Amino acid sequence: ANLYLYSRVLRQWQATRRASAFCFRRSLSSTAGLDSDDVDVAIVGGRPCRLASGGDGNVAASSSSRKLRVRLLEAGKLPSSQPAAATAPDGSFSNRAVALSPSTVAQLRRFGAWNDADPRIAPVRRMRVVESDSDAALTFDAAQIGGNVSSEGALAYVTELAPVVSRLVGQAAKAGAQLCEGCRLESIDGDNSFDRQPFLHLRLTNKSSLRTRLLIGCDGFNSPVRKLAGIEAVDVPYPRHKAMVATLEIDGPDGLNGEAFQRFLPDGPIALLPLPGRFASLVWCSKSDRISHLIKTSDREFLADLNRCLATGPAPAAPLVTAVQADSRASFPLGFMHANRYASGRIVLAGDAAHRLSPLAGQGMNLGMEDAACLSRLLLEAASNGADPADPAYLLDYETQRQRQTQCYYWSD
Repeated sequence: ANLYLYSRVLRQWQATRRASAFCFRRSLSSTAGLDSDDVDVAIVGGRPCRLASGGDGNVAASSSSRKLRVRLLEAGKLPSSQPAAATAPDGSFSNRAVALSPSTVAQLRRFGAWNDADPRIAPVRRMRVVESDSDAALTFDAAQIGGNVSSEGALAYVTELAPVVSRLVGQAAKAGAQLCEGCRLESIDGDNSFDRQPFLHLRLTNKSSLRTRLLIGCDGFNSPVRKLAGIEAVDVPYPRHKAMVATLEIDGPDGLNGEAFQRFLPDGPIALLPLPGRFASLVWCSKSDRISHLIKTSDREFLADLNRCLATGPAPAAPLVTAVQADSRASFPLGFMHANRYASGRIVLAGDAAHRLSPLAGQGMNLGMEDAACLSRLLLEAASNGADPADPAYLLDYETQRQRQTQCYYWSD
């Protein structure tokens, strides 16, 4: 009963804040009082999530007569707006592949950042999950289950990350966002409190500065924005384990034929995701010293070890891996991270800056894209009501909605 009452009071407070914004602060619409170098929203880091936050037309153009000014700050070099995969050699795939949920793909379609005709995209229609020391197995078939399945009958879609990012770059530019390369955030001057000042003053490493009403940090699990904002996080590295990725070739002309395969081993799980044709993307989690050995060893020894692990146990036979693409083996650290707050004053976090999951969950980019979609909707609502984009009523809504979903994954990770 107390939780119910709290929920009702909270929603009433949010409604009151929004009504106040609509009735009394329309004159303070987002672009009012901005100098030529000031922006409404500055977005730092985290390419897919960041570009989705700034690339949606709902963010870049409000329902008012003037557009929100959005600036995207990239410490490195932005990729070309032309999909990189279009120029990739035949029979070659990047080891940076992602499994996107149907809802993420629908969001990318709305952005104009998804090409259904791209021959380098592979739908996942089935998934097998097996144990190593028993015959326990689970099979998920899109043809037999409902729920989060696309209209094309796919549980997910596997694609290289590069073409998705390239299309998001193009759509962000079309939506009117300013794209700035070589701009690394160095410091935030002044008070971050929403009520005490109308802007944040950002200092950048290229000796320039910027004033923004709202700063969105999408800059990874080591987020400088989160640290500069003083937002604490539960951050637990896993130094004894690592993950590796690689691009593989599977026996037979159809490869995995739209099936994802995962086997749980005592030292960690192995997952194979289908790519077009006979190719597959590998994610393998194990002890750090073993992953280091697998990265350095010969192709022949690597394939023998991989196929032995895939075939371990009495569960149904695994796919046979026949080759590993040259220079595709790479490793990365593992860890758990969750920010205590997603919003503080005029700063809000999204993507890996707010939450970090195991790569075997396959939800990192999907959660980041859902963060971007939720934040986009609330920024549009704030702009429509003439409110400041950093109004706590909207940012609290964002934090509440997103933490409810991400915490479900943490409890099951």
